[in-house]
Amino acid sequence: MKVNRSSLFWGILLVAFGGLALAQQMGYLDELPDSVWMWIFGFVSLVSFISYALSGWKDWGWLFPAGVFGGLAVIVGLAVSGYENAAIGSPLFFGLLIPFVAAYLTNRANNWWALIPGGVMLFLALVTLLVDTTVNDEWIGALFLFMIGLPFLAVYLHDRTKNWWALIPAGVMLFLSLIVVLSTLVEGEWIGSLFLFAIALSFFVVYQNNRTRQWALLVAYIMFVLSLAPIMSSFGGDTAAYFGSVVFIAIAVPFFILYFRSADNWWAIITAGVMTTLAVTATLAISGLIRDTETSGIGNAILMGGFAATFAVVWLRHAKLWARDVTIVLAVLAVIAVFFGSDPGTFWPVAFIFGGAYLLYTTMRPKTV
Repeated sequence: MKVNRSSLFWGILLVAFGGLALAQQMGYLDELPDSVWMWIFGFVSLVSFISYALSGWKDWGWLFPAGVFGGLAVIVGLAVSGYENAAIGSPLFFGLLIPFVAAYLTNRANNWWALIPGGVMLFLALVTLLVDTTVNDEWIGALFLFMIGLPFLAVYLHDRTKNWWALIPAGVMLFLSLIVVLSTLVEGEWIGSLFLFAIALSFFVVYQNNRTRQWALLVAYIMFVLSLAPIMSSFGGDTAAYFGSVVFIAIAVPFFILYFRSADNWWAIITAGVMTTLAVTATLAISGLIRDTETSGIGNAILMGGFAATFAVVWLRHAKLWARDVTIVLAVLAVIAVFFGSDPGTFWPVAFIFGGAYLLYTTMRPKTV
């Protein structure tokens, strides 16, 4: 009959512990010195490690009792010696770290997951070593984030094609650890920007590894644009207000890229031109150049003129005849805005009259075949 060594080991261990505790409770044994438990835990750890060795160094599950009871033996030994520092708890976490390291080294292809709990155990061990020292709380927080991110980075580097997803938590956590350290040195607005930039960079690397993941590039781009907002707010004054213009330009840039990449993407110039025009108009308004009533007509003229220029490109470069009518209407509205734009009560009636007249003209003019 084949004996399950694991069940046999734990059965004997539990019976022995239970019997020893019961005998002491019933008064058959004198009060055991604390040092006895150090030797008991050490013996259990040694037997477990020997079982691991006899398995051909493959059955790494034996390292859990070996590490845990070995750590407890060290803790009891330190406690008996009068050591009262919080670092006394670190041997237990180092003991729990050992089986996860062994699991990963035994089969790196399938046991990559062991790096994650292993990283947590290593962090807990280091924290217990550092908690009673002069190390700042920020550094401990940074260490926590770093130790969480590091295993994910190792998982990603192990197989960049299959485990590409691990780069996202790795990048975010590693950058956050840096941000926590910098939080004592720089202003809060810059911390917010660094956080958003860290997310953007992580997704950008995901895209770089596989250019078919265009969704990752979009997320990276959005996060990068958003990272500019906290920085701009740190300069004071009206600087933060210009973020609206930055957003308009940020929307326009991808459409400009699409337009110049292929002539079939002629439609992209419409969004690009409209957003660029809005960015220019908003910038002039925020700066105060077209804020008052005397210059508001110039603002309307710039707005209509920019729209007209956009559709003129569609008309003249891509031969879209429908864009001709739109271009003409917007161009005339730009001219009207120069003279009547400062008075909305006059500008819009004149604009409606011109628009209606032009529609009548296009309806009644002879059609060319």
